Amino acid sequence: MAYEVFTRTGVRVETPTLSLTPDWRIALNSAATRILLEAEIKNVLLLWDKQNHKLALKAASKGDKNAYAVSLRSDKGAGTLRAKAFLCYVGWSAPRREALTATWNQKEKMLEVTLPTKFLSTDQGKSAGKEQRSSLEEKL
Repeated sequence: MAYEVFTRTGVRVETPTLSLTPDWRIALNSAATRILLEAEIKNVLLLWDKQNHKLALKAASKGDKNAYAVSLRSDKGAGTLRAKAFLCYVGWSAPRREALTATWNQKEKMLEVTLPTKFLSTDQGKSAGKEQRSSLEEKL
């Protein structure tokens, strides 16, 4: 009997990683979660650099009306936040979960990632992008 190697579907990484999911969440791996926990960050602003296709999670106060609460689970080593309006705004339309390496900017207290342009609609926030996202939601 010949054996075959099972290909892992996920791998553990020690670098901070943000994953954008088809159900419009931003998931943080354990390394990114540790960074936010150590910096005592529970709320973030979602920042968008359209020219460079960069997304950032920047520390915010709880009272900030634009802040998103991040659900951080130190026991599970993971964090998430719901970001449907933001991801629609930037034109995100990946058919499956995309893991992106993040960098920590200590001075600004923010995690930054560059989004692959192949998953961004060219008319961010306009009707064609909304139609594309609607068809993606129907498939899910």
